[in-house]
Amino acid sequence: MQREEALLLERVTAFGPDFVEAVARLDAEHPLAHERGIPCWVGIELMAQAISAFSGLELRARGKAPRIGLLLGTRRYVAQTPYFGAGVELRIRAQLSWRDADGLAVFDCVLSEGGRALASAQVKGFEPEDIGAYL
Repeated sequence: MQREEALLLERVTAFGPDFVEAVARLDAEHPLAHERGIPCWVGIELMAQAISAFSGLELRARGKAPRIGLLLGTRRYVAQTPYFGAGVELRIRAQLSWRDADGLAVFDCVLSEGGRALASAQVKGFEPEDIGAYL
């Protein structure tokens, strides 16, 4: 998979102090696509990329450069279907529910199509001030 194919979000549609909304549309020719559509496990990556967009926008609003963050885990990922439709507009909302001063954060995420929730999860991430020192 090439770098362009790994960037799944098409655009950010809304952003606020504690949330981000984004859109993704993966067509049937995308490397992650299956003959039945987009496997539901791709939803976790869509949520993680939305959280990354939130972080980058938040840092830029404070005059700072985006940083590398780490996906620590996902709790209660529930998908209503084994596949998402290829070529359909998938909306991702990530709502910040908790964050500490060291860069650990928890987001409540929902992935939907046409107003219908297709997947939800609680996603934990970590964004250290200095990724090099952390690693």
